[in-house]
Amino acid sequence: MQFWSHIRVLLLWNLAILASACSVNLVQGDNAIKEKSSSEQKSLFNKISLTLGNDTLWLAQELLDAYNQAVPQEVYPSDRCTGFANIQAQVTQNAATSPWSIPLFVIPFWPVMPIDETWTYTLQAQILCDGVVAKQAEYKEEETIKAEFYGKLRSDLLNNASRDMHRKLVQRFAFELNYNYNADMGVRSDY
Repeated sequence: MQFWSHIRVLLLWNLAILASACSVNLVQGDNAIKEKSSSEQKSLFNKISLTLGNDTLWLAQELLDAYNQAVPQEVYPSDRCTGFANIQAQVTQNAATSPWSIPLFVIPFWPVMPIDETWTYTLQAQILCDGVVAKQAEYKEEETIKAEFYGKLRSDLLNNASRDMHRKLVQRFAFELNYNYNADMGVRSDY
């Protein structure tokens, strides 16, 4: 009889661990997009904000370093130039609520909490050199997220999607800044 009580406790612990919710962090950094430490060069961007609805957050230092490293110092020297950037985040629900998405406070440990959302990050950046606008750019990244789980698996999925969108924005920003023309690649490629 004691064997079954141990199994029951083990199953309850596993269920509790599986059901534990982890927070989503949209402004976290990633070592994969960090190449140099921030101490090697003066930062062009001191802060970059991420705005989602009425909430404004500041990017983690690793992400801020990645955006700063995208700027070529020989073209935009940080002793003469300064940068301003912000990211507007938007979450759009793609599907109507289904009977499976009963809130957890109604039925604890509900096994399925599907999500079908589209996330959009819009980076607006401006670089001023000697008080004059030297570069202005706006980029948009979009990711559709579909999943039928919650807890750590769900938060990992959302954190990875956010990290990937930041990585794409950094790459596009770096690509744009390494060319010596004054048109955005998105606009330039349409003509």
